[in-house]
Amino acid sequence: MLKVVHLTASPFFGGPERVILDVIRTQSELKFDIENRVLSFREQGGCEALIHELSQAGFNGTILEHDMPHLVAAYKDLVHFFRCEKTNLVCAHGHKSRLLGWLAAYRVGIPVVGVSHGWTWQDWKTSLYERLDQWVHHRMDKVVCVSQGQADKVIRTGTPKKNVTVIHNAINPLRFSETPDFGYRQQLQGFFGTVPKWIIGAAGRLSPEKGFDILVEAVRHVVEETPELSFGIVLFGEGFLRESLQNQIDHAGLANRFKMVGFTPELDKFLPYFDLFVQSSRTEGFPCVNLEAMAAGVPVLATAVGGVPEQIISGETGLLVPPNDPISLATGLRQLLENEALRRLFAEQGKQKTLTEFTCQKQAEKYWELFQCLCSLNRYRQ
Repeated sequence: MLKVVHLTASPFFGGPERVILDVIRTQSELKFDIENRVLSFREQGGCEALIHELSQAGFNGTILEHDMPHLVAAYKDLVHFFRCEKTNLVCAHGHKSRLLGWLAAYRVGIPVVGVSHGWTWQDWKTSLYERLDQWVHHRMDKVVCVSQGQADKVIRTGTPKKNVTVIHNAINPLRFSETPDFGYRQQLQGFFGTVPKWIIGAAGRLSPEKGFDILVEAVRHVVEETPELSFGIVLFGEGFLRESLQNQIDHAGLANRFKMVGFTPELDKFLPYFDLFVQSSRTEGFPCVNLEAMAAGVPVLATAVGGVPEQIISGETGLLVPPNDPISLATGLRQLLENEALRRLFAEQGKQKTLTEFTCQKQAEKYWELFQCLCSLNRYRQ
């Protein structure tokens, strides 16, 4: 039996955490000869959400004793854990996990896989981490990229092409198969003083790479040019740009149309009740939220960045527009709001594509094949 440790630094339960849970749950259901363990840095208590979700699914997660700034102690914790648990392979998610996971795996003499979801370059501190992350990528036994777009970026930074493989994120359709609860539509409507005809959803960190400032500007254009369109935006998410985005919304006179309502752990419940979902990012890896919206039967308007064109065929399963272009985004919003037949087509075709191409079984099988291959090489360094 292969003993694999998924190492992460989880500040909340988001897309990367969902990928980890889906992989280990599906590999368990498929009865692969593998024992997956999840190990997380404490992240000031943020990891508790991941540990809770693992427990709810019947799996155990372990919290490391040491974290920033005690990195030497954290490294020693990892070495001790890998040796005591007789770990065969480490699968590291996130900058800190890849760096310390690689160092500890090298010390113990076991293969290490880095999972690369994308880079944001949102500030000087993040940029520094991501430069270091690129250096670590070069030294991994294998780098899993969640999209071909991210794989191309990783290869351009110097990681050998033979060490890079693409495994797309997946979606579990059972998350959207429960009995409808129209109370969630009512909650969405309750965010507005006057209930709009259409409610558009958006979700993500309130940080520069998500391009929500572009979305606000696009909405301003739509309202100015077609004020008769009755629609509102509900944005789920938190981040350091909340105040500046709210100021932009207020200055544009959109306070009655554009609502930032904070983070919710129930996004799955709200998604089916949006009339349209929009993703306005400047950069992406392979955003799970687009797959979630498509699986929930909601048409998606998105920017053609990173792996998004691998998710959406523009004009067939959704609509893609250029990034950093509020005029194009506004045009896409108007086009979809004014064309119910097109929204219905994208909803149907997008759902079908997601449920056939981006399945948890395909994802789990590819990880299993990769883990087997690396461990069979017997490239131990002890």
